Amino acid sequence: MDAMPYVFAGLVGFASLAVSLLLALRRLKTSEERIATAVSRKQAQVERIKKIARVTLRQAHDLREARRRKAMAELGCEDLEQRLKAADAADRRVYVLDDRRTQQDEGWLLRVVNIEYASRVNANLTTAALDSWKRGRRILVWALDEKKAREKVHTRLPENKGFTIMGVESYLG
Repeated sequence: MDAMPYVFAGLVGFASLAVSLLLALRRLKTSEERIATAVSRKQAQVERIKKIARVTLRQAHDLREARRRKAMAELGCEDLEQRLKAADAADRRVYVLDDRRTQQDEGWLLRVVNIEYASRVNANLTTAALDSWKRGRRILVWALDEKKAREKVHTRLPENKGFTIMGVESYLG
């Protein structure tokens, strides 16, 4: 018998096995690369999630702190409002008659009252504004002396309309 066909068949089988083995090794290498890429992407994603979690936890802490500060501020406001009501605090607003002034001018605070504001000037004013005219408004005027300050106020708020100056004091603001 001739052994040549068997040797040839064995060589073809060996060559097929070698080619299959090479292809399998190539696929294995490709799979290992894909797995390595997936692992690195997974690790990067985990790091991003951890970073976002740290930021979220910090924001939650900041939110709790802000809510606590807000609650404390609200309590403080309520306390202040209660103390103001208890003291029946007067209106502390200062109305500026005219902000034009020279370097020689001094500031003067004049308390101006108009009990008949609604009937003599403007009946459509709100109740709070009418009350402020009845109690007296503090008006800041810039003038050389008290006499000039009174003249400026009487020019803008004349006596014939019911405006009366109840007090004058020097303003050091």
